[in-house]
Amino acid sequence: MQYVFLLIDIALVLWLAFNLYQSIKAYRIWRLEANPEESLGSFLFQRLGVLGNTFVHTVVYTVIAAGIAYLLYEIGAMIFT
Repeated sequence: MQYVFLLIDIALVLWLAFNLYQSIKAYRIWRLEANPEESLGSFLFQRLGVLGNTFVHTVVYTVIAAGIAYLLYEIGAMIFT
């Protein structure tokens, strides 16, 4: 069970690093476009929505992958013991 939590922690750290990079990249693009109708607040709300969606997808897919890996481990243990 500790490996499941370790897998979730690693996935969340990778999610945080990837989204930090994407946020910096999106901010630079936003600054270069210089659209006067779009404020910094609307840009941040848009980014928070994207971060929320990717966070949910990361957690859900990690839990599903951990569950499948655990089931495969149990099936392998039943077959080979």
